[in-house]
Amino acid sequence: MRRAAHVFQRLATGSEAISHCSTSVVESAATKAGWARCFRGGGVASPWLTGQYRALSGEAKSRFARRGPVSYLSLALTLATGGALLYYHNLTKQKKIDELLKTKDQSYGKTAMGGPFQLIDHNGKKFTEKNLLGEFALLYFGFTHCPDICPDELEKLTEALRMIEKECGAAVQPVFISVDPERDSVKQVKSYLKDPDSGFHPRLIGLTGSKAQVEKAAKAYRVYYVKADEYQGDYLVDHSIIMYLVNPEGDFVTFYGKNNEAKDLAKSMQGHIKNWAREHEEYSKDHPKYTGLKATAQS
Repeated sequence: MRRAAHVFQRLATGSEAISHCSTSVVESAATKAGWARCFRGGGVASPWLTGQYRALSGEAKSRFARRGPVSYLSLALTLATGGALLYYHNLTKQKKIDELLKTKDQSYGKTAMGGPFQLIDHNGKKFTEKNLLGEFALLYFGFTHCPDICPDELEKLTEALRMIEKECGAAVQPVFISVDPERDSVKQVKSYLKDPDSGFHPRLIGLTGSKAQVEKAAKAYRVYYVKADEYQGDYLVDHSIIMYLVNPEGDFVTFYGKNNEAKDLAKSMQGHIKNWAREHEEYSKDHPKYTGLKATAQS
């Protein structure tokens, strides 16, 4: 990404040179010397543009001088640069999703997903992966200033858990992990999740921490996130829109994307819980409603 930003900066330099040349060329009556001087040292665009000017016929040069700045070329450079950066961004994001899909399809051994982390919960207490042992947990990474996607996903999570609880009781602990440690303080996370008007699940645990702590937790679950659209101190955070199901031993089970509906989540989680209850006697004693139910886990 740093390399793409560098390319953008160089192209922007060339674009600024074009804009500046517009005035310079007009002032110098669009002479060949004036044009060449304008683009001397103009970064990646200079040699090419100078060569293009030299290739023009006398009539074309006169027409170009009357027309003024190279507005079409400047616009083309801007659009091309923006398109290249967007393509690179989407490619990076898709690679993360592809990695998850490969992980999900593995049928042997333990998945290299999840791991130790240390964060702070919405009550200001230390919280690690060990606090989740003994129950299934559904993790979602997001940020409290998210205008639409995060609230929608948390509402979907809430709806799915209520479907499960209605049939078999509480069996999954919902967890929200912030990917915006700069703004998501303990107080902010608690205010966001525990707002009576939010409609979020009352048992939802909110986690935040230092930049390094959040990075470690996100890396453990291969979560992609990056600042976007920053303007005068305000910004959004582009991130993976994925929920992670973790079993009572702290191991990753499966994940759910934005396209999964609440009923899909509920059906899948119920299947995994039923399977676990049938295979683990101690767990089945604590969750009798799941014991004896047909095991139909959906990945």
